[in-house]
Amino acid sequence: MIRILRGTEAQRIALGGLQPGRAMLCTDSLKTYIGTASGDIETTGGSSGFLDNFNDGARYWAWNDAPKNGSITETGTYLELKGTAAQDCNWWGAGVDDAPVAFIGTHTCPMEAITKLIFHTTNPNSQSGMYISNAPLLGGNSGYLVARDEAQHIIVSQLGVGNIADSGGVIALPVWLRIRTRGEGNGNITDFHYSIDGITYISLISVNNLPHRGVGLFSKNWSTPGPEIIGRFDFFSITLDPGPS
Repeated sequence: MIRILRGTEAQRIALGGLQPGRAMLCTDSLKTYIGTASGDIETTGGSSGFLDNFNDGARYWAWNDAPKNGSITETGTYLELKGTAAQDCNWWGAGVDDAPVAFIGTHTCPMEAITKLIFHTTNPNSQSGMYISNAPLLGGNSGYLVARDEAQHIIVSQLGVGNIADSGGVIALPVWLRIRTRGEGNGNITDFHYSIDGITYISLISVNNLPHRGVGLFSKNWSTPGPEIIGRFDFFSITLDPGPS
C-alpha cells in the first residue's frame, strides 16, 4: 500500500512527512510524492494513487473509521460494513455519525475514486455505497453519496437534503460506483457515475464547488431500531489526475 502527497518541497517538510491517505494543492508546478512506512520519494510523472483490494484480512492503517454502531471488517475477500437490526446506523447531515463509515482524506486536485459493491441488503431504509464530504466523521451537509438503495436503484443524495439523482431502475450486483473531481480547490466539479461492467460508466449528476475532506465507503439505515444493513465491497481505489472520463 502507498500514501500520496502533492505539494512543494517546503510544504512537504512543514507537514513533517506524508500524512496517511492525503494529497494537496494540485498544480502543474508542484511535485508528487509516493510514501511508504520508511519515507517518501519524488515521482517524475504519471498518475499516483491508492488501492486497497481487501485481500489480506487486515485493514490498511491509513483508513479512518466512524463505526459508533455496527462494524467494519476486512475478511481477506471483501470489506464488510454491517449494522444489526438492534442498532441505529443512521448517517445523515452534520452531527449524525452512527453508521459504519470507512474513509481516507482526499485532495484539492483532480482525482477519481472507484469501488465495486458486491453485496447489499435491500431491507427498508438501507443504503450502501461511496461518499465524499467536507466532514467525513459527521456526514456534513456539503457531503454527497452515490449508493444502491432499498429499491436496488443507484442514487445520489446530498447529506441533509435528500436524493438528487436516480438510475431510474433496478441495477443488479455487482455494480461499480465512481466519484470524479475536476478543477482545483473549492472551484471544482464533482461527477457521480455507476457501471455494470467496470468499463463503461453512466453519469448520474455533477455538483459544483464541493469542498473535499474525505472520501470512503459506508452502509446506513435511518430507522430506530434497524433494519439490518450489510454492504460488501471488493476494492476501493483513488487515482490522481485520472484524465478524461
